[in-house]
Amino acid sequence: MVLVGREREQAEIAALIGQAAAGRSGSLILRGEPGIGKSALLEHAARSAPGMRPLRGTGIETEAELPFAALHLLLRPALDRIGRLPAPQARALEGAFGLSAAPEDRFLIGLAALSLLTELAEDGPLLCLIDDAQWMDRPSAEALLFAARRLHSEGIALLFAARDVFPAHGVPELRIDGLDRQAAGDLLRGCTPGLGPAARDRILAASGGNPLALIELPRMSDALRHAREELPLPRRIQEAYEARIAVLPPATQTMLLVAALDDAGDLDVVLRAAGMLELDAAALGPAERAGFVTTAGGRLAFGHPLMRTAAARRAAYDERLAAHRALAAALDDEQDADRRAWHLAAAVTGRDEPIAAA
Repeated sequence: MVLVGREREQAEIAALIGQAAAGRSGSLILRGEPGIGKSALLEHAARSAPGMRPLRGTGIETEAELPFAALHLLLRPALDRIGRLPAPQARALEGAFGLSAAPEDRFLIGLAALSLLTELAEDGPLLCLIDDAQWMDRPSAEALLFAARRLHSEGIALLFAARDVFPAHGVPELRIDGLDRQAAGDLLRGCTPGLGPAARDRILAASGGNPLALIELPRMSDALRHAREELPLPRRIQEAYEARIAVLPPATQTMLLVAALDDAGDLDVVLRAAGMLELDAAALGPAERAGFVTTAGGRLAFGHPLMRTAAARRAAYDERLAAHRALAAALDDEQDADRRAWHLAAAVTGRDEPIAAA
């Protein structure tokens, strides 16, 4: 996929990847509003580093109050190497992940995160991609930023995508602004070639150069009305997704809700949870054809983080509770005990003693 109008950003990312491939570590925060192209730049980084091992994480809005949830999601592929860390760091990280009883020590956990990334980089250069960093729980964010500020010569590139509300002192940032008019026009023509001049000009003005708005607004039946209104862009994009979800079959809407509340993109878990809600895999088809999700290699991914947010937020409270209960029931493997406990906690409306003790 060719990114339009992002030559400067691509050059910055290429420099970061190049220095990591040469053994010099670095970090960078891609910062900008929703839909501005941060996730697309992360995907570009992944495609641009075929010789590096990718390690992916994401902030999940529904897990923002769960300590170390985001760090666990990022480092889960490396948990079998915790035993190679210095003993105090290993104990601290195991305690953070609920693998043992240990007092919380934020300094040791940050050191352990850095040490574990360094351990992985011993096998070759490492590319860490963290999307929606603004939704990470605070302890995870602190640990990863602690590690980012101490990278040196491990061969690690640590790339965050975040909105403005994500504090990250001491880590280099690259501001992602709207496309200029030329690039925005090129993107709009490529996505919607039959658009008339008047409609094109209104959408260009309304989008502010936001790539996601340039793609989504023409797909709305009332796009021209929205283009005339002075609405905050994130709200406009959110409304676009919610309107598209609303016309999907009810079973597909529920399937999207289950997928949105899952924290790992595990297709098998999503389908098993959906089955407990009396849905079958066919319900996923309309969402795939509409571009909301893709499935490959046993994984399920949303086309954009705001699609996930729209699918979760538009659901009624009782529907979200039911989806969390189904996901908890689907996570019946012992190694998923932590994720099961999170979903059980999200599925109760008050204090539940058995769950609190889990």
